[in-house]
Amino acid sequence: MITVQKQHIANWIVAGYLADLHTVHEKLRCFEQKYSQTWDEFSMQIKKSSVEDFSRWDDYIEWKAYMKINNELQFKIDEVRRGNFEVA
Repeated sequence: MITVQKQHIANWIVAGYLADLHTVHEKLRCFEQKYSQTWDEFSMQIKKSSVEDFSRWDDYIEWKAYMKINNELQFKIDEVRRGNFEVA
């Protein structure tokens, strides 16, 4: 039988999440560069706009999804670092 320390598994899990997070940050950076705005600024502008721009609306939906994924990954990383996980 092999014994693996919980911390080693935590490090491995966090490394995977950090790789995913890097990809998400690149996507978010692309949107910020494309619109020269932060998510909050872009979101407010979309919500206030009376003009229908489907391209911007599509970007809004995608950007919002990446923001959600970013938050979920950050939460998972924090939980694993605190030791709040189980190995099945």
